Amino acid sequence: MSKSAIAAAVCALAVVSTAAMAADDKVPARNGFSGNLIFGAGYIDLESNLYKGNTLLDVETQTINSVFDSPRSESDAYPFVTGEIGWTFGDRWQVYFGNDIGDLVTLDFSQRLGIRKAWDGVGVVGIGLLLSGMPAEVWEDPYLAGTPRSDTDRDSTGLRLDWWRILDSGFFLQLKTRKIDVDNEQSGTDPALGLTAGEISQLRRDGDDSRLTLGYRWQDGKETWQPEFIIGEDDRDGKAVSADVTGVKLTYTYAGNLWTMTGTGSFFKSDYDQANPIYDRKIDSDAYALGFTAVRKLEVGDGRWSVVGSLVYADEDSDVNFHDGTATGVNIGAAYRFGAREE
Repeated sequence: MSKSAIAAAVCALAVVSTAAMAADDKVPARNGFSGNLIFGAGYIDLESNLYKGNTLLDVETQTINSVFDSPRSESDAYPFVTGEIGWTFGDRWQVYFGNDIGDLVTLDFSQRLGIRKAWDGVGVVGIGLLLSGMPAEVWEDPYLAGTPRSDTDRDSTGLRLDWWRILDSGFFLQLKTRKIDVDNEQSGTDPALGLTAGEISQLRRDGDDSRLTLGYRWQDGKETWQPEFIIGEDDRDGKAVSADVTGVKLTYTYAGNLWTMTGTGSFFKSDYDQANPIYDRKIDSDAYALGFTAVRKLEVGDGRWSVVGSLVYADEDSDVNFHDGTATGVNIGAAYRFGAREE
């Protein structure tokens, strides 16, 4: 439900981390402790009728006037800390624990506990458990109008599989599945809506999400191009909020001696299974996001410090105005890499 606009609220963190710390396709050449840390602060401006935020982030519109109104703009500043720690042992195995950057798009701030291995001629293969460390906060009934809405946690747990450098090529695959649980689901229960029990059941947000990504990383000197194609399904208990999702993404990175600059653009299309009973039509949507990140290495100490900054804008256009979303985000922070170097 309007997750593409939510992506921009924290997507800048993902762009920062990708540019400064990307390590899923690599395993340190030497055994031992290694990892990275990014900390800083951000500011977001978000238009969404569906999300309240999380423990760190408060972008709520607690009271809405009508279920036919577009969302109002809310903003907030927030601190962030993200990163990963790992231990590499014999035969290029590595266990790791850290934030799952991809899940920031739903404000879940999930943690990932996993293991990866580099095989000659095969690539880097990894598997990880996704744990909901800081759940997103959503509204019990997002369609309750004219009175303050109550919030509830949106927990998620899942599994992520990665295969980078497939057979020593530039191709990679990623599969992610997550179970979604809304603690107190009350969507559509406001008597003013006049929905039947069967219609209310079509709005239940509990269920499963899945995403399959096929991408290619092409590097030419200091430049890297990375196109991706994404297909997925939001299989929820309510068919009016279940959707097939397709998307494309393109990332360009220039890595100089001191500066690394990354630009990214993505487009997603969501096709819902059934009409939303409140509007008697599907809430199909198109969404896009644009991001830019700059990372500068600092010539201090052991050369492992960097400063990072990012800008992100995203917009989602739904067939129902209530489900539209727009977000602008900016982040600035410092990054530090420690332990064994990557291969």
